[in-house]
Amino acid sequence: MSANMAVMETPEETTSLVARNRIVCFVNDELSAAALRKGLDGCNLVIRRGTIRHATRMLETDTDLYALVTDISGMDDPFTELERLASVCPPDVKVCLIGDNREITFYRELMEIGLTEYLPTPITRDIVLDQLRPKLLGDVAPAHNDRGGHVVSICGAQGGAGATSIAINLAMQLAETTKAKVALLDLHLQGGETAVMLGVRPGPGLRIALENPMRADTLFLERAAIEVNDRVVLISGDEELDAKLDITEAGVRHVLGLLRQRFNYVVVDVPVPFPASIYPVIQMSRHVLVLLEAEVTGLRNAHALRNAVTNIAGKDRVFTLLNRADRAGGLPRATIVKALGAEPDMIIPDLGKGMTQAVNLGIPALKHVSGLRRHLAPIVREITGVGAKKKAAWKRWLGL
Repeated sequence: MSANMAVMETPEETTSLVARNRIVCFVNDELSAAALRKGLDGCNLVIRRGTIRHATRMLETDTDLYALVTDISGMDDPFTELERLASVCPPDVKVCLIGDNREITFYRELMEIGLTEYLPTPITRDIVLDQLRPKLLGDVAPAHNDRGGHVVSICGAQGGAGATSIAINLAMQLAETTKAKVALLDLHLQGGETAVMLGVRPGPGLRIALENPMRADTLFLERAAIEVNDRVVLISGDEELDAKLDITEAGVRHVLGLLRQRFNYVVVDVPVPFPASIYPVIQMSRHVLVLLEAEVTGLRNAHALRNAVTNIAGKDRVFTLLNRADRAGGLPRATIVKALGAEPDMIIPDLGKGMTQAVNLGIPALKHVSGLRRHLAPIVREITGVGAKKKAAWKRWLGL
């Protein structure tokens, strides 16, 4: 997709791309936009800011589209809005809705009047891939359906952007939210900060396993893992800066495979730039978070990182996370959007000196910084699919 297609437009703007194969989406939040953008990757997609009312207004003058996805959240009488939409919408245009009503009777009523699909918010990329894409495109985008743990990679676009801190606290909140087992894997074997931030000291087990996978067996976990709490363990190294490491692709693949067998989620703090031996981590990740701050170097490197991830694993995996947004002295949001070609998929504001204090205390910032948990929640939701449970129940009831 071109960059202009990925940007959420205002309702007043018109797209220069007019074709009968367009899928036009009207949504009001960036996370829904990101979910649609990645879940419908590869099609002629236009995303605009708005609701079903804006969609109706568009269709009064522009009906050259294949499908419409629009938001009905907060509507007192969505069926009246649907009647207005139907009066201007060609019968062969597929119409899909997203909204905040989770009642099974509401879903059935929508299906009975001919809607193609309805998804309750919050939606995620995986929900779009699983439930919306097949209805619109007749295919299913590549997904990870094996039973191994869900891999999430964190890549810092610049030094000091906070990638390690986000990786730690994201792992903690994933475990807290899902009650699942989470492994935090720090692949910065030299100069890695994860262990320091957690106040622990790792041993040599990770290096041995990465250099010689034949020596890494199930006992590797017991030897190398450090318990952070009853659900989270850390696997990291602390090698001398002048050590000559020989990390192999086979070693990385084997270690990640062992962790995926034992843990529901594996959060990986990935060194940048990616050495070739690290490629399996990106390939096996369901989400790759490219983290940057509002600085020129961050924007430049984030663009290059996104391209690298796309080349290795495909563009639907990569999410841009703007950390310390609105920090004094940072670039304005408009500049960031223009440079990225779209709004950041995820945003965490500047949470003040408490983040630095948590590092110095050797404790996760979740215990020390009010507001961090709230801002990590949408990211956890995107990764875990929390919010999809009731929809899954609908599918069981309806035999879908």
